[in-house]
Amino acid sequence: MTRRRTRINFAIFAAAAVGAGWLGVALDRANGVSLDGSVALSESSGTTGQAIFILGPAIVALVLYFASRDGAGPLGFTLRFPHRTRWFAGAAVLYPAMTVLAVGAGLLAGQAALTWTPAAGKPSLVAAFGAIFAIQLVKNLIEELIFRGYGTRTAVALGLPGRVTPHLLVGVIWAAWHLPLYLVWTTAADMALITSLSWPVYLVMFFVGVTATAVVYGELRVRTGSIWPGVLLHSMCNAVATPLLANGHLTFPGHGDAYFSPVPSSLIVAALFGAVAVWLTRRAASAPVAAAPEPTPVAVR
Repeated sequence: MTRRRTRINFAIFAAAAVGAGWLGVALDRANGVSLDGSVALSESSGTTGQAIFILGPAIVALVLYFASRDGAGPLGFTLRFPHRTRWFAGAAVLYPAMTVLAVGAGLLAGQAALTWTPAAGKPSLVAAFGAIFAIQLVKNLIEELIFRGYGTRTAVALGLPGRVTPHLLVGVIWAAWHLPLYLVWTTAADMALITSLSWPVYLVMFFVGVTATAVVYGELRVRTGSIWPGVLLHSMCNAVATPLLANGHLTFPGHGDAYFSPVPSSLIVAALFGAVAVWLTRRAASAPVAAAPEPTPVAVR
């Protein structure tokens, strides 16, 4: 492995990840697509620009992996790793447990209202969960390939000080990748379901929350050598939170969502992910990095 090659590859990857969405926005504008908030991923088949947003970084990552070898390790497609059942079980239950704690705290504080009856015209919570989960498995396979499959394995190989630093670096890039989605392609009505905060305050909380979650996702990748537990955790996050908020099951008075919403930008979920991140990294000192059937496993310095 050459450190110089790794740094060049990571810089190209980071630029592609952060810039792909804005390139997509420019292409949509050039094609005359309305970007006044009328195009939202949640209610449309998407645009060419949105395809570039998700597929562009994945293509760049794959090209770098195969054409610019840096020896940083595999992409993490393996399903062969120790304690596989335990890792998948943890990934499956972590976010539902966090949601119960966040929403439960909101109900006790009088800052959340929960109903099992969906809004008019919306499917039941169980039906919505199933449909969203199936879609998110596909989308999150691509997203986790980008940010954990390639991003984490390359960031770890940069030789940065500390175990958490590579995860934080990937987390900032991951958060920045989302910006065109929220700032351009998401309707004001959809954003109101996510946050009641002003844009500057929300973006600060969003970056903090996503960076905290990135440590958890990154540790899953490093400890197992696989992206699949992260794909499952990510899909559970989306499939639980989306119907609760979008289908009228969960509402908040005032700015209650900033504290108790089941999204990473809320204070309680960010804190819970942070606590899990601390627990995982402290245990990592005595836990070996999982080997993978491909040549070089991810290693942490």
